[in-house]
Amino acid sequence: MVVAILILYGLLALVATLNLLLMRRPGSVVEGDSFSILIPARDEASNLAELIPLVKSQSGGTPKIYVFDDESSDGTAEVASNLGAIVVGPRESLPSGWTGKNRACHELAKAAAEDSDAKWYLFLDADARPNPDFLNAMRDLARQAGPRAGVLTGFPTIQSGQGVQPLFLAWVGWVLLAMNPFGVVSRTGLGHNRFTNGQIHAWRAEIYTRLWPNEQVKSHVLEDVMMGRLCAREGVKIEVANLSRVLKVRMYDTWRKTLDGMSKNSFEITGSYVGSAVLALFFSLCALGWLLAGTQWPIALGLLVWSGLMVANTVRSAIWPVLFMPLACLIGGFTILRSAWWKRKGKTVWKGRTYI
Repeated sequence: MVVAILILYGLLALVATLNLLLMRRPGSVVEGDSFSILIPARDEASNLAELIPLVKSQSGGTPKIYVFDDESSDGTAEVASNLGAIVVGPRESLPSGWTGKNRACHELAKAAAEDSDAKWYLFLDADARPNPDFLNAMRDLARQAGPRAGVLTGFPTIQSGQGVQPLFLAWVGWVLLAMNPFGVVSRTGLGHNRFTNGQIHAWRAEIYTRLWPNEQVKSHVLEDVMMGRLCAREGVKIEVANLSRVLKVRMYDTWRKTLDGMSKNSFEITGSYVGSAVLALFFSLCALGWLLAGTQWPIALGLLVWSGLMVANTVRSAIWPVLFMPLACLIGGFTILRSAWWKRKGKTVWKGRTYI
């Protein structure tokens, strides 16, 4: 038992450390592939007022910027248009069977396919904040990844919200970066990164228009992970990079918004009630397993904390939640069970829409 627990925590620490060391960190290339920026937006006027000027001031030149106004009520379209973006509007109310973000991204790509000759479609959430060198870094990432890479994605700096909010988000980065050897896959070419980050992902235009991935996963609220799995089935290489130098994202301001935001889609990590229960149990084991390690408990707990520290350094997030990794894991397990409950009761509500 003790040996098994130490192996578990050791593997988590090893994967998190290797990701910190091996994931590509793009430099800067002025000349290279062209990108169009595609931004899905529902009531994001204030965010767009900050984001669009940052995109337009990129040191590598101003790309075409497309914004999908997803039935907003706060003047999103007007703000985007006044700032020089190409605004795409819905032809009808959200069709049955679609989530809002999937419809938005699909329509954005259709507009770009008709209007742009860019080699890449780069999707950005409205709460993203790129540095001036962001596009040059993406060009360099495309160069490093090589022609076989069909999708570029990665982890930005995660900016902290208020109070204990970082503690309610710590498990998300940890479950991704301590359990998926992105860096090893990137450097060796072995296996497949079955993941895209919905905050930032770029697709080769010919790959996107061949697969139309948002349409294929149109009913899923965890569309980024589902598209990663789709790419694995289709043999499309995904490059997952460390983008913390060139991109920042503040996902949520408060712990309650974080809990609700993660509850809306965590069920789809496994896609089943049994799977969600098993995953929540695994989180509980990670949180409390060190108590079963006998005299080796300091080593077991130290490895758990180390894995959290490596993840926090990768995404440049707040360090203090690392000291409470057992609690962060319990919050993760609770969030997954809460998400399954929402799904069961048909209460998955996000931005004014209910998803069954």
